Amino acid sequence: MRGRTMARNRQARRQKATPAGETTASVPAQDPSRFASILRSPWLLAIPLVLVVVVYVRVLNGQFQWDDVGSITQNLAIKDLRSYAAGFLPSLFHSGRPVTELTFAANYAIGRLDPFSYHLVNVAIHLCAVVLVYFFTRTVLRLAGAAQAGPVALVVSGLFALHPLQTQAVTYVVQRAESLASVFYLATILLLLAAERNGRTVRGALAYAGAAAALFLGLGTKVIIVTVPVAYVLLVGMVPDQSGRRSLTTWSRRAMMFAPGVVVVAYFATTTLRSLSGLAYAGFGIPDLSSEMYFATELRVWVTYLRLLVWPAGQNVDWFFLVSTGLADPAAIRAGLFLAALLGAVGGLFLYCRRRDDALGAAGRVAAFGVLWFFLVLSPTSSFVPLMDVLAEHRVYLPSWGIFAAACVLGERWLAGLRSDRRRVTAAVLVGVLWVALATTTFQRNAVWQTRLSLWRDSIEKSPRFWRPHMNVAFAYQELGDHENALREYRLAYDLGGKILPGTAAILLNNIGSVLANSGRIHEAIESLRRAFEIDPRSAETAINIAAAMVGTGDMPGAEEWANRAIALQPGNPRALGLLGLVKGARGDIDGALEIQRRAVAADPDSAELLFNLGKFHALAGHNAEACQALRRAAAAPTPVAAWHDNIVAALNQSGCGAP
Repeated sequence: MRGRTMARNRQARRQKATPAGETTASVPAQDPSRFASILRSPWLLAIPLVLVVVVYVRVLNGQFQWDDVGSITQNLAIKDLRSYAAGFLPSLFHSGRPVTELTFAANYAIGRLDPFSYHLVNVAIHLCAVVLVYFFTRTVLRLAGAAQAGPVALVVSGLFALHPLQTQAVTYVVQRAESLASVFYLATILLLLAAERNGRTVRGALAYAGAAAALFLGLGTKVIIVTVPVAYVLLVGMVPDQSGRRSLTTWSRRAMMFAPGVVVVAYFATTTLRSLSGLAYAGFGIPDLSSEMYFATELRVWVTYLRLLVWPAGQNVDWFFLVSTGLADPAAIRAGLFLAALLGAVGGLFLYCRRRDDALGAAGRVAAFGVLWFFLVLSPTSSFVPLMDVLAEHRVYLPSWGIFAAACVLGERWLAGLRSDRRRVTAAVLVGVLWVALATTTFQRNAVWQTRLSLWRDSIEKSPRFWRPHMNVAFAYQELGDHENALREYRLAYDLGGKILPGTAAILLNNIGSVLANSGRIHEAIESLRRAFEIDPRSAETAINIAAAMVGTGDMPGAEEWANRAIALQPGNPRALGLLGLVKGARGDIDGALEIQRRAVAADPDSAELLFNLGKFHALAGHNAEACQALRRAAAAPTPVAAWHDNIVAALNQSGCGAP
């Protein structure tokens, strides 16, 4: 009885305190002068969804980029969906991203290495995330008792959908891990809220089971989801239900409900940290990058992320961001003071709005929660655990929701102060201009993602003294068969700093040797490759390239020795097997060469080089039909090396197989 009386008193106070022309979530929304009444219909979410398709359609046929090569095109594990699916469940209990890789395996089963299907799935995941952002935002606003929950949720969803900073998580195929984990993150929280709302009912049990499944799959997608329990506690603590009903549940029940999830999250977090031991690109063993240096650097990175959300100029796939020397670094101190002031303002806003039960109080609580959400969701990648890449734009994908939500709820309160006849027009114009501007900028940003060459030329323009963009643009030239430009860029990358890091120096010398070999400068190539192998004697790729260069000189015993070294380092490597096949063929053992080449092609069915050699040996054995079949497959390979294309076409013509 007392609870109902307090609820009625709270409702009466709300009605008295609300200025004319304003309503809260507790008052029926009938006034046509309300903020952005034109945006009330949830069906208008179709506008940003359609705009997403428009701005991302230009990259559906874009090339695979950077880490896509190792994670997709050269990842033999994903090329057998049945085998991968069989080991999927056990892999969920180990560190890594088995859910993400399973989606890659499904893509490969459907379209092999055609980038279209991979990009299409990435865009579809982004669309799902936008829809979940809408429902999540509307739920949070309704819990807070905020005004205009539907229209504000629509605006937030549009910002999330169309902001150009999201391109790296959507257009860069391998970063599907970020967007897919975000889908599981939002789904987990929404399902937990549904479980609380429905209590001990069948629906409540199903919602809880769904939340557990989403959390578990999210942990197998990307580690950012480990912050879900904290995010949920912050949500129900900072944005409690203001509808006048009793609390959805008690904290003791929440603790019981969270306990299994917290244990699972702790297990995955511990396993992930252990898996980073000894890595040169992540964890506490990165040379010259301590936890203190990384945290000091991330203070500046957080400020940069905030600036990019407000003004997304200067986006770069590979930022050249200098590492801070420690917490005493003046730049880190300035960034820390700015962030401390921001968090202090947020804390003051929350304290001021914590007990207010009007629209301003609701907006303040949501804004404070949004800013804390930004820092919380970023924390797994931007805190104390060092990562070699100190700044990466895709990491802001889900954290950005908090800034968008805070800006929109405070913007709605500002518009509510305008005269009623101006609100709708002002709101509609502001939202329309903002969406169109973001969509246009995103469309333009996606232009650089269409090819490797355009992406890395753009990065070189913004980071001309950073060695890594030069290395990647050299790789793009190498694939195009432009040996002169590839060699120039590889050597520039080496001189700019690649030679300082032993592992990187070995990679660059290996790539220089590969280009020299393709240019016919075999002896120079072998010299460069041997230097690379001296630096990194565990590199199977370098051993393979040495073997290939020796085949070019006619040194078959040497080629066999290095191919076997490569197989010892990486058993079953398809390129090493292919080279052993060439050695057998050179000795006249055509049947033996065919047997090894079949094994090599079975291990990597997308290699134009291996398919070409298989066709050549079939032709030597008199198997004309099999030779034509292998050569046609080589010509149709999704990622043929440019240097091999002319050889394949010539072989097809010589064998009487016809045009590819």
